[in-house]
Amino acid sequence: MSSRVNNVFKICFFIGLVLYLIWETIQRPRVLVVQSYTNEFSWTEDIDHAIRQVLNKQLYDVRYYYMDTKNHSDAKFKKIAGSLVRKQIDDWSPNVLIAVDDNAQSLVSTCYVDTEKLDLTEEELVLLKADFPDFGDCFDNHSEMMVIYAGVGAEPKDYGFTGQKHIGGITERIDIPALTDTLEMVKSGLDKSSLKIIAPVDNSTTSHYNIKNAFRSLSETLAPLDISLEHKVAVTAEDWQRNILEANEQGDLLLFTLYHTVRCEANDEAKRLSPRDLIQWTMANSEIPSIGAWGFFVEDGGLLSIGVSPFEQGTVAANMAVDYLERGILPGQQDVKTTQQSIIYMREHRAQKQGFDLPIIYRNFSRATENYISECNAGLNECAANEHKVPDLQLYCQS
Repeated sequence: MSSRVNNVFKICFFIGLVLYLIWETIQRPRVLVVQSYTNEFSWTEDIDHAIRQVLNKQLYDVRYYYMDTKNHSDAKFKKIAGSLVRKQIDDWSPNVLIAVDDNAQSLVSTCYVDTEKLDLTEEELVLLKADFPDFGDCFDNHSEMMVIYAGVGAEPKDYGFTGQKHIGGITERIDIPALTDTLEMVKSGLDKSSLKIIAPVDNSTTSHYNIKNAFRSLSETLAPLDISLEHKVAVTAEDWQRNILEANEQGDLLLFTLYHTVRCEANDEAKRLSPRDLIQWTMANSEIPSIGAWGFFVEDGGLLSIGVSPFEQGTVAANMAVDYLERGILPGQQDVKTTQQSIIYMREHRAQKQGFDLPIIYRNFSRATENYISECNAGLNECAANEHKVPDLQLYCQS
C-alpha cells in the first residue's frame, strides 16, 4: 500500500514539476531579435554575439530572425521578408523587439509606430506613409511591445520614431574623431598639403543614409584640415570599376563603407557580386591607398579599417532591453545613443603596400582584439602575402 502511495506521490510530483516548468517558461519575457542581414555576415554575427553576452545572463526566451536583405536586395523579396517577421510577431507576441540595421526599421519597426503620438502635419504623415506603406498599422495589436533599434544609419525621425516612448536605441555612425585623426596622419605620411578622398559606395538604403548623415558630418570636420571627400555611387559592376579607375587619377585615398549590393546589371533580378571579389579586384586595380570604415573591408581583402564597433551596437541594444524588462525603463525615455567605440582592423604588410606608416599602437590594438590578419606562415618562414588571383568580374557577370 505504502509503495502504491509513494508511486502516486512521485507521479503527482513529476506532473507538478512539468506543469511548473511549462508555466515558468511561458512567463519568461520574450525577446525577438530581427537582423536585416544573414548570420553569415560578420557584422551581424558580432552583433549577435554581443546581444547574447547580455541576454544569456537573464531568464528570457530569445529568438533570432535573419531577413537576408543584403543578399536579396530587390523590393519584392524585402516586402515578403518584412511580412514574415510581422507574422512571427503576431504569432509570438514578444515583449521586446530588437531590430538591427536600416532595413529592419523600414520593413518592420515602422509598422509599430503610434501615429497618435506623432507631432506631424498631415502632409508629413502622408510622406512617411509613402516611404513605409505599413507605417503605424501594427501598433494597436502590439501596443505593449517595446521596439529597440541598433545599427541605424538614418536619423530616428526619418522613421517616425520621435516622441515614441516605446521606441529607442542606438544609431550607427562612422567614428569621425578616430577617422579624422587617422586621416591627418595619412595626409602627413603621404607628404600632401591637401588630401582628396574618394568614397565608392553601393546603392543600398544604408548607403543613402550614410551619404545624407555620416558623409556630410565627416566632410564638415575634414574641410578645415584641407581634406575633401567625394562619394561615387555604383549600381553595377561597370559603375564600380569605372569609379575605381577614375579615382586613380582624381583622388589621393579611397574610403570604403558599403559595397554589398553592387550587381552585374541595373535591375533587381541581376546577379549580385561577391563583396570579397569586388574588394580583391579593387585592391589589384587601385593605385592609391585605401581605408575602410567597417571591419569587413579588411576581411574582404582590404588593408586597414577604423571600423564601427558591432559589439557596441549589440551591447547597448541588449542592455536597453534589460533596462525595460528588469527596471521598467522605456526605450524612448532614454537618450538616443550613437557610436562611441571603434575597432582597428589591419592586414599584414599594410604599410609597405600603402606608402605611409601609422603609430605602432594601431597594429598592437588590432592584434589585441584579434583583428590583425597575418598572411605569413612563420613555420615555413615564408610569406604568401601576396598574390591572390584577381577575380574577373566581367566573366562572372557573363556566366
